[in-house]
Amino acid sequence: MMRKDGEGPVVIGQPNDDSGKQAKKRHHGEEEGGEDTLDADVKNTEPEAKKRFAPRAGAPPDLIDMPKNIAFEVRDGIRHLKPYWTTYNSRAKGRWIGRKMVDVFRQEFLSQNPNYSMVACKLGRIFINDKQMTDPEYVFKNNDRILHIAHRHEHPVLDKPSISFLADTVDLLVINKPPSMPVHPCGQYKVHTVLGLLQSVHNRTGLRVLHRLDRTTSGILLLAKNYETDRKFKQTLKDGHWKKEYIAMVEGEFPENELVCQEPIGTLVVTMGIQCVRSDGKSASSKFQRIWTDGKKSVIRCVIETGRTHQIRVHLQYLGFPILGDQLYNSSVWGPTKGKNGDYGKPYEELCQDISDAHRKSLWHETIDPDYEKRMLDTVESDTVVAECKDTHIGERPAYDPYCLGCNVVKRLPTLDHFRLHLHCLRYESDDWSFSTEMPEWAQNPLPSQT
Repeated sequence: MMRKDGEGPVVIGQPNDDSGKQAKKRHHGEEEGGEDTLDADVKNTEPEAKKRFAPRAGAPPDLIDMPKNIAFEVRDGIRHLKPYWTTYNSRAKGRWIGRKMVDVFRQEFLSQNPNYSMVACKLGRIFINDKQMTDPEYVFKNNDRILHIAHRHEHPVLDKPSISFLADTVDLLVINKPPSMPVHPCGQYKVHTVLGLLQSVHNRTGLRVLHRLDRTTSGILLLAKNYETDRKFKQTLKDGHWKKEYIAMVEGEFPENELVCQEPIGTLVVTMGIQCVRSDGKSASSKFQRIWTDGKKSVIRCVIETGRTHQIRVHLQYLGFPILGDQLYNSSVWGPTKGKNGDYGKPYEELCQDISDAHRKSLWHETIDPDYEKRMLDTVESDTVVAECKDTHIGERPAYDPYCLGCNVVKRLPTLDHFRLHLHCLRYESDDWSFSTEMPEWAQNPLPSQT
């Protein structure tokens, strides 16, 4: 079905007939993984028998219950999903143990209203170890299983370019990942992920991701089709046999000679996965070579010998040539020189807080309904709230949720820099195989005679 409106062509998808029932909720941050991060197995097998809202220990990953036929529309090249009900499934992290459940939610899931965790608890939307938990004083214990029923508003992604296949063998699927979508379900992304779209659009299941790319990064992504290939490739990655080449566009006139950065990288903001150069970090090595420059910006070739989270972005920031438009690492919040030479102008604790605050302000919310804020506070203070029936099926829940922040805000459409990073995985290879893509459009030299 096609229609026209004041915002341009709109494509309307099919209505939702199968809401997801299980999704692992990570921190709200939208970045995931690094330029090349070894990840755990990602499987997609048939689900075992389980209670409606209480999957037992060892339940299969969230892609098993991938929501199907969620209505969507495309406006001006941006793909928007309709909101839907789902569940987030996780285990208590080590840093959560001994802390109150509502405090963990409030401090770790920054995109929610500060009172949301208390409200969700009182409404009975949180289950601990298969039991509905309405006690806001509950303290997390080791190995607790948490399930949270929530109304999900996925963030939009670019509609084009779409996922393209570069190799499709008995054992391996290699794709050219488009920017704007994470690889795995995380935060406010599930259908709008590489694995989600491979399953819902291309009917590809049973895939095991061999490495990660950031949400905004494009390029080569390898996926195994069976356990043996998954084990073999990950072992060669761990042993350092992969050669990894990226293309980036950075601010400034990059030197003509090759630059090598071997500064250690460590975590700065745990809940957001943000890294920085720090003496107590892990060893990292990157090589950079200019391809062309116009004096104001440069396109460079990046070869990484290690695979630390956000390694290329952090090392380029350290060298004083941050990636053009990088919303995390190309900002004055890192100090007067944007973190060049690791000079942040403030202690790590202050920098961590400033980065967290800056990121929170850059989120999607523009205007929150004042009645929503009052409604949340009134619910927290009320002694008459009755928990929802624990057996209510997700498909029976209403399209509007008065306690859902997404239902009560006017959202702004972010700039293109939110969807796309000028970083592209150009080539991955070993002694036994090699896969590569074409140079992205933004990396093409506007003056071919210039370097």
